Formats: sequence, structure tokens, C-alpha cells
Amino acid sequence: MKSATLENDQITHLPDLWLDGAVPTDTDLRAAKRIAAKLREFEGLKPFPVAVQRLVEYVSTPEFKLDRVREMIEADPALAVRIMRVANSAAYRAYEACTSVSRAVIRIGAMGVVELAMGMAAMGLFEDLVGVGKKVRDHSAGTAAVARELAFRLDQSSLSSKVFLSGLLHDIGKLLMLQTGNRDYVELVTKDQSPNSHHLRERELLGFDHGQLGAHVLRMWNLPQPIPQIIAAHHQPKVDQGNSAFISRAVDILRVADGIEWLLGQGASGDSPAGRRLANSPDGVRAGLSEGKLVALWDDLLLVRHEAISIFRQ
Repeated sequence: MKSATLENDQITHLPDLWLDGAVPTDTDLRAAKRIAAKLREFEGLKPFPVAVQRLVEYVSTPEFKLDRVREMIEADPALAVRIMRVANSAAYRAYEACTSVSRAVIRIGAMGVVELAMGMAAMGLFEDLVGVGKKVRDHSAGTAAVARELAFRLDQSSLSSKVFLSGLLHDIGKLLMLQTGNRDYVELVTKDQSPNSHHLRERELLGFDHGQLGAHVLRMWNLPQPIPQIIAAHHQPKVDQGNSAFISRAVDILRVADGIEWLLGQGASGDSPAGRRLANSPDGVRAGLSEGKLVALWDDLLLVRHEAISIFRQ
């Protein structure tokens, strides 16, 4: 009886992550119940290798030193190489070559390095994907780079590291579901990869969407807020109010980046009808985008997308 009560309490509180304190509806509670059941399938997954766990624990201490962060990264050659690639990418506005891990830590920031290491480790669970899974992973890498570039170019630089990591992980719920081998879900993702409608079909099939599932798995893996909150909300935009203003702005940029990456992948131009609709959408307007800005940024966004996909394939 006690365990059943605890499970019911968990289900009652699960919607808090994506509803931001709003009273859950019966639909929300049904979604929470289905998410709780699905989460049990992923409890044994351990996404973070020892090196990343130690890095997270060390940077969580108030007296951490950058030199020690550098040493911990250099102790894991594979992690060091990946961090250096990202630090030298166009997404991190590398006007000068970053020639050492020490410079990479300074450029990205200690907390940024830790979050990036966690994100790369989580995505590393899916390195053997082919077909549609590979496309989802590439889209995630491209969205991360586009989101970060948008944050800088739209005078939202304080959001840059958060939207990069959120972009990288925003579709991890899709990748997790693909790993379960659910044939109906594989067919769904194969037929419809559009960022505008896929989540609606997920809710019909599963009772929840990939953003909600991914956010709860990331929280289960102890990824720091607000990353899970941003991901949970990226198909349910939050109202800009009080303490959630930062998250609302991040969600707007993530949603715009999600759409832009999709259009870039389809070979569309910034002044296409779809591009204009995106620039004039409520998300685009709140993010500070316009048709003219989108056209002016298009080539740069194409560049950072291409480079990010290349980096995360390696």
C-alpha cells in the first residue's frame, strides 16, 4: 500500500516539470501515469562515464579550480578531443584557434564544459544509430548549433549555453523510444519527422510526447535545471511570467532553431514561405527575429549546422 501511494504521489507531481505550477488536467495526469511507466524501462541506463561523473561532482564544489578542471578533462583523451572540437567550432564563435584544453575551458566556461560533457555522454548512448535514428541525432546536433548562434545574433547571449545543450538533447525522448523497438513508434518517426506535427501524433499513440519523456529521463539522470524544463516545454511554450521568463525565452529560441534546422535540412531558403512564416511566428517575434534578419543569418546558420553535425558524428 505504501509503495502504491508513493507511485501515485510521483504521478501527481510529474506534470510539474512541463506545466510550471499549473493545475494538471485529467489528460496531464494520464500522461504522467504513462510517462512513469515508461521511465521504469530506462532506470538501468547509465549515460555518464566515470570521468564525466567526477567532473560533475568536482565543479559542484564552490572551491573548484580551472586548472583542475583542465587536468580532469585531459585525463580522458576522448573527452578532451571532443571538447576541443566543439570549442573550435563556428557554433562557439571561434575567431581564433583554440589550441589547448585550458583555452577551451576558458572559452566555454567550467560549467559550460561540464554541461557539454554531460550532453555528449548522453548522446553517446546512441552512437550506433542508423537510418531514422541517425537523422534524429544529426537534427539534434544541428539544432544545438543553430540555437546558440541565434542566441548570440538576437542579443540573447545569456541563453547561449543553455539553448545549445537543450538543442542537443531536445529529441532524446525520440531516441529513447526508438531504442525500445516499438514498431508503431518507429513507423511514426519514419513517416513524420517534422518538428511541427510529430509530437501531436506521439500524444495520440503514447499519451505523451518526446519532450515530456526526454525531460523526465534527463532529470532522472540528474542533468541540472533548467535544461529538463526547457526540453519539457519545447512543444508546450510557457507563458513569460516571473521566474520562468528565462525559460520562456530559451523555449522560444529552441522552437525557432528546431524549425530552422528542419528547413535547412530540406534545402529551403530563408526567404521561402516556410521561412517567412517561422520568422513571423509568435516564437520568432518573441525571440527578436524578423524576415530580414532570418535571410541575413541564413548562410551562417547553415554553416554552424553543417559543422555541428560533422563534430557529433565523430
